[in-house]
Amino acid sequence: MSTKVYIPPPKELEFLPSPPPLEGAGPFVLEIGPGKGEFLLHLAEQEPGTTFVAVEIRRGRFAKIAKRAAARGLKNVFLVLGDARECLTRLFRPGLFERIYVLFPDPWPKRRHSKHRLLKPELLARLRDYLKPGGAIYNATDAGFYSEEIVAAFEEVGGFEKHAVESLYPTYFEKKWKELGRAIDYWKFVKL
Repeated sequence: MSTKVYIPPPKELEFLPSPPPLEGAGPFVLEIGPGKGEFLLHLAEQEPGTTFVAVEIRRGRFAKIAKRAAARGLKNVFLVLGDARECLTRLFRPGLFERIYVLFPDPWPKRRHSKHRLLKPELLARLRDYLKPGGAIYNATDAGFYSEEIVAAFEEVGGFEKHAVESLYPTYFEKKWKELGRAIDYWKFVKL
C-alpha cells in the first residue's frame, strides 16, 4: 500500500532569496519541480549570466535548495514556493523563458490520482505562452505510460516540434531509476 499523499500548495507564494527579477537580468530559464536541485544548481554554475527560476511545491525541498544555492554563492537562482499551475500567471509575462525544464514529474500512477499529474494540456498551453519562440520545454520520465500521456498532451496543445534527446545531467532521481533498470524517455519540445 502506497503512503503517498497529495500535498496541497501553500496559500501564499514564498521566495528565496527574493522574488525573481523579471526584466534586464539576461536570459531566463524555468525549472518546475527541481527535486533536490542538482540540475538547477549545475546549470546556474555553468551559465552565470542566466537567471534561473525554480518553482517547488514542497517546503523542505525549497528550503534545502535555497541553502545549497547560497552555500555555492549562486546569485542567479531564484526559488518560488508554490504550485506552478497557479503561480505562472501571477508572476511571469508571456515570452519570458528561453527554456523550461520539467524533469521526472511525479507520475501519480494510480488512476484515481491521475488528476494530480502536472503535464496536462491546460498547463502546457500556458507554458507555451511563457516560452519565447524557438524556446524549448525539456522533459524526462521513467514512467512509460506517463511519457505517452505527455507526448499526447503536447500534440493536443500544438505549436511544438518533438525531439528525443539524451540525458541532460545525472540527477538523484535519474540515477535511482537507472539503477532499478527503468527505461527513461527524454524529450525536447521546441516552440514553433
